[in-house]
Order: sequence, then structure tokens, then C-alpha cells
Amino acid sequence: MREVSGVHEQKLSETQTAVPGSKTAGFSDRMTQLGLPNKNIGALVIGGDYQGLGIIRSLGRHGVPSVVIDDEHSIGSYSRYTKHAAHFRSLREPGAVVESVLSIGKRFGLQGWILFPTRDETVAAFSNAREELGQFFRVPTPNWDSVKYAWDKRNMHQLLKELQIPAPKSFNPRTVEELDHIDFDPPYVLKPAIKEHFFYKTRAKAWRANSREELRRLFRLAINHSGPGEMLIQELIPGDGRHQFSYCAFFKE
Repeated sequence: MREVSGVHEQKLSETQTAVPGSKTAGFSDRMTQLGLPNKNIGALVIGGDYQGLGIIRSLGRHGVPSVVIDDEHSIGSYSRYTKHAAHFRSLREPGAVVESVLSIGKRFGLQGWILFPTRDETVAAFSNAREELGQFFRVPTPNWDSVKYAWDKRNMHQLLKELQIPAPKSFNPRTVEELDHIDFDPPYVLKPAIKEHFFYKTRAKAWRANSREELRRLFRLAINHSGPGEMLIQELIPGDGRHQFSYCAFFKE
């Protein structure tokens, strides 16, 4: 591993980049059918933790190579399907991540490769820079008009109200005093409207408050980690993981 302009680059050996039993020919045929070049097309994965590793493995088994960039030490960098891995000091700011992706793309000749963001803030950055990134890469991330509803939970809950879709009761206070206006009983879920500001400082996606007194205490702590008005108070829906359902989809259009 070496450092180039503040970037740690890991170049893998030929034996590491080889894909045993890959279906390269089948992948090339599919690319040809789609009218796409069948050489040197792969995935640039931003974030090599378990989500990134899943992408790398899924594509690698079909002969699709990956390049990984991250600002943390992540397992995806060491996958046998990873062709190159580069480590940056920080990929949290929108301008930094866009600049980093373009620099790696040009360095490794990744024109036409597909971008796979694995974090909320990276999705937001790609969405806002879709036109710029699209001049070099293939960008499956939708434009900001769509992404803003997933990025900021305040937008999402407003949309749910407009569409009359049932959702947990939510309250968006700006001050401790406004907590007195909550019209539902504990337990409460205290969560950020925008994940990154709260998560990177607390390493928690949400906090639980079992009383109004505990809610006030946790809210004072939370607003020190997030921007004004970024915390949501929600009712807690009873049940454990056996009562939860998730749906993920990838749309071409």
C-alpha cells in the first residue's frame, strides 16, 4: 500500500484479482446485448463495509470487477474480487467525495463504470452532482427531486401525510420547551432527520426514551450533535424484528 496525494492505494496481485469460476463470457454477452462495451466495465464501490462487500461479491461472481474507495478500514478492500482499493482521509463532505471519485476514475481508467454508493451522504452527493459524474461514469442514483425524500425524514413524513400513508406519529421540535406539545405517550424514539450529523458522533441510529423526563435529557444531548430542528420524536411501534418487514428494489428507470 502506498500514499499518493493523501490517498492510500492498495494494488492487488494478479492472483488476488483473478476470479475463480467466474462467468466472464456470460457477462460480456449480456453487455453486448445491452449495447454496452464488454471490456473494462465494472463497479466503483464507495464504502467497503458489509453493504459494499455484498455488492463486490455479487458482481464478482458474475465476472464483474470492482474498485473500492473508503475513508475507513473496511473488509471489502480485501475481497478477491476487488481489483484496486484506495483509502481517503474523509469522504463525508459532498465536494470531497465527488472529487475523490472522479480522481480515482481517471487514475484507474474507469470511464463508463457504474457507481455504487453505500452511505446516505454519498447518495446525496451523487444525486446533486449527477450531471457532472454522468459525464464520466454511469450513475444509477436518482436526481435530488427523488432522493430528498429518503435523505431527510422530515420530507418523507410530509410526503406520507400528503399521500395519506399510515406512519408512526412524529414531532419535530426545535427547543426543549416544545417537547411539552407532544400529544402521544412514551416510550419515545428520538432519531435524526438527517442521519450523518447524529450518527457519526453517537454511533447510534436512534435513542429510546421511556419517560418525558428521559426524553428531555436525551433531547438536550442530541441537539448538540445535530443541526437546529433536525431531531424527530416518534411513537415506538411495539414488536421486535419478527414484526418488521423491509423492501429494497433497484429500478432501471
